[in-house]
Amino acid sequence: MKKALVIFVVAVFAVLAWIVYLSSEADKRDQEAAKVPLITVMEILHASDLQQGIKQAVENKNEGAVDEWMKQAIAVSEAANLSKQDLDYLMSETAKDYVVFNAKRQLFNEAFEARYYSLEEVESLKQQYPEAKDLFARTDVLIRKRDAIIEQIAKTLSGSNTVDDVSLNKARQQWREQAEKLEQ
Repeated sequence: MKKALVIFVVAVFAVLAWIVYLSSEADKRDQEAAKVPLITVMEILHASDLQQGIKQAVENKNEGAVDEWMKQAIAVSEAANLSKQDLDYLMSETAKDYVVFNAKRQLFNEAFEARYYSLEEVESLKQQYPEAKDLFARTDVLIRKRDAIIEQIAKTLSGSNTVDDVSLNKARQQWREQAEKLEQ
């Protein structure tokens, strides 16, 4: 009987030790999961409010405002418990250059769209925003297509296959009016 009692006590002790071990492991997993950031560096850098603020700062040529926005990005990353490596990246000139580069591309896109619909030239825009050079070929294609549409409208207005200045000007005016309707 004593032998059975000893075996029973050892078994209970083993079960209790196993439960303590599992609880400890679960606690470690919970603590490690709590350290996982809720947001990534790229999500911070692509947050709409950050991008809008950086874009406004770049447009106004306000280097101080860019720095302030980057400080806010760093504060978010610290609150989100990002790794030291991620924090170091956000504090770097590389991260700043990245958001400024993206802001300039957004500014190019917005300015191009406005000039496209208002029939203004875009070459000076290309000079102003070389960061968007990979978009230049596509913008040139869009302009050629737009001009072909306007020419087709002018041919329709003139009633012939030749385009005169009067019908071309009327076609351009129609294009602008249609663009204004789209903006509203």
